[in-house]
Amino acid sequence: MTHSNAKRWFSLRLETSPENTENASAYMHSLEAQGVQIEDTQILFDQSEDATLVARERPLVTGYFEIQSPSHLEDLRAATNELPFVATARWEEIETEEWATKWRENFPPLAIGPFLIVPTWEDSPASDEQTVLRLDPGLAFGTGQHPTTHLCLELLAQELKGKPNVSLLDVGCGSGILSLAAAKLGAHVVASDLDLWCIEATKENAEINGVAANIEAKLVADLDWVKSPFPFVIANLMSDLLIRLSSDLARATTGGGTLIVSGISSPRAADVQGALERVGFVVKEKREREGETRGDGWTERWSAFVFTRAR
Repeated sequence: MTHSNAKRWFSLRLETSPENTENASAYMHSLEAQGVQIEDTQILFDQSEDATLVARERPLVTGYFEIQSPSHLEDLRAATNELPFVATARWEEIETEEWATKWRENFPPLAIGPFLIVPTWEDSPASDEQTVLRLDPGLAFGTGQHPTTHLCLELLAQELKGKPNVSLLDVGCGSGILSLAAAKLGAHVVASDLDLWCIEATKENAEINGVAANIEAKLVADLDWVKSPFPFVIANLMSDLLIRLSSDLARATTGGGTLIVSGISSPRAADVQGALERVGFVVKEKREREGETRGDGWTERWSAFVFTRAR
């Protein structure tokens, strides 16, 4: 039941030409919209993790309105019956929900290898054999659900077995999920990222999991700061970035050390493998996992590698 004093929100979407985009935005403001969104570009994906940003032939301009009364809505609708420029108009009522918490329904506890990833707002159903990672991703990437993170966690558990107290570098740490997993397995971790949100999330999640003493989070954009190489490095990054950083990853990994990489769509796996082999890495293992099926029926497939650095 909707109470009479509940807020009602409507959106007005105008589909127009590129030359009328600014006119449409100004028109929304003249109607006293509480917010205006312009969608004049779209992302086109190929069969990899690569994407291209292109201009929309018909931009979308959306205004958001808090409706004060039935007559207020009638006046707004009447005002859009004759627009001062060419556009297609559509009004829609917005269902108001607690969006700040609604998204949490998509993150139930998740078992990956020896780990059980439990959101901070859930009780832990872990068994005695499982290593619990309590996680609040906030605005940072990394919940364990993406195939690339899943692959990294499996390989991390496999490769860290029997290696307590190893020094590990996590390049592009995101929410810190891989750093947490490594620290829980006894590693001493340096987690790096160029995004402040990621560094804050990593620090907070380290505190939640009781491993803050084992994780140093560094806000850096590259690997120039690494003065002494690490015996274990992990990098869950996109293919082009892994290729660009290949020499830096070699410099950051000790001879005989281990490098785990993921974030690689399978069509790009050979490119990444070749780039890392050229700087002295040798493949120890390659593993793949399927991802989402897109609207065109094509199913993503992701790759991860374990490399050993030549001595």
